[in-house]
Amino acid sequence: MYGWRARLGVLVPSGILAIEPEFNLVVPEGVCCHYHRFDFSGAGKSNEEVVARLKKAEDYIADAAALICHVHPSVVAMTGTGVSFIDGYGHDQRLIKKMMERNGNLPTTTTSTSVIAAFKKMGIKKVSIGMPYIEEVARAAVKFVEDNGVQVLNARWLNKTGFDIAQIPPETVYHLAKEVDKPESEAIFLSCTGMHTFEVIDKLESDLQKPVITSNQATIWNMLRMAKINDKIEGYGQLLSKY
Repeated sequence: MYGWRARLGVLVPSGILAIEPEFNLVVPEGVCCHYHRFDFSGAGKSNEEVVARLKKAEDYIADAAALICHVHPSVVAMTGTGVSFIDGYGHDQRLIKKMMERNGNLPTTTTSTSVIAAFKKMGIKKVSIGMPYIEEVARAAVKFVEDNGVQVLNARWLNKTGFDIAQIPPETVYHLAKEVDKPESEAIFLSCTGMHTFEVIDKLESDLQKPVITSNQATIWNMLRMAKINDKIEGYGQLLSKY
């Protein structure tokens, strides 16, 4: 039977490309991911429309959480960093509550929740953040992290939305992380589930000599640990290999 150790129910924003390929790189033997998309493309004709669509995505989460239960998952996660932080501190917890009301109170998380859990597990109190977002979303990300007790020492963003994020090359992600780093930062956080990051995490950790946490990495790590899967996975950063 597929997923004889655990089945992970993953709710994916409809315009995101990176989640399935990156998750499937790291799931251990006996674990499988089952994906269901909800309506959010990430694009908009104006910055205001992008923010409004991030908030509107909440309307589709509960139904998606109910449907993914048809595969009897061990854990459910709503992926999408911006979708889970855009309305400020506690927004991720409100989304979790909505999902659990429809999925029979299964263990449930979001990407933003998972990132904060990773910071806490690793004892990280000071970070630098690299993001592809427009300024309004980037500033919301910084505020969410700081409101959750982690100081943001530096932040940079690329002013991209929608499908443009999926086309950011790995070398751009690599240099974004190096440019945003501060000597006092205890870790680098690369925010956005739509941004491909897995192929640069280990390279960055080697070059910067500090942990690199990414949205997809933190989400799959948290889902595995919530499902009581404790395999240490090499090649994609300290979070997965040590915690």
